Amino acid sequence: MEDLLTSESIVRLLDDDIPMDDAGKLAYKNVFPCEYVPETVQDGKTFICFDVDIQQSVNKTYLLPTLYVWVFTHRSKLRLPNGGGVRTDKMCSEICKAINGSRKYGLGELDLYSVKRFAPMTDYQGKVLTFYAKDFNRVYDPHKATPTNRKRG
Repeated sequence: MEDLLTSESIVRLLDDDIPMDDAGKLAYKNVFPCEYVPETVQDGKTFICFDVDIQQSVNKTYLLPTLYVWVFTHRSKLRLPNGGGVRTDKMCSEICKAINGSRKYGLGELDLYSVKRFAPMTDYQGKVLTFYAKDFNRVYDPHKATPTNRKRG
């Protein structure tokens, strides 16, 4: 969420009227750390939701988390002003600039796998971005006792 709400271009696409100092106020109003579709929306808004699934555990050492980012907006906000294109496409591009290839989401780089259409409710259009990463399956616990049946050197 921090990577999204500290990017001025993403914040401007979410709400052009909010000052960057107040971008954190968009958390849980327009940006959600889970798959979330608002039940009723009085005004046309733009949303970003994200969540992580563990698709598989490769072995006891590594697992493969999948990061999903849903971007959707009301059809009245799809077209950017001044012929700037489609809001959801621009947001996907800006999100990729902010996190694709990042080394903060696991071991190695976060990799974009796909971008697909997403229509969560009537009058809303969007995209879902899918990123893959690799991370450790188990966190080392130095306080965990070594089994007594193991050789100690």
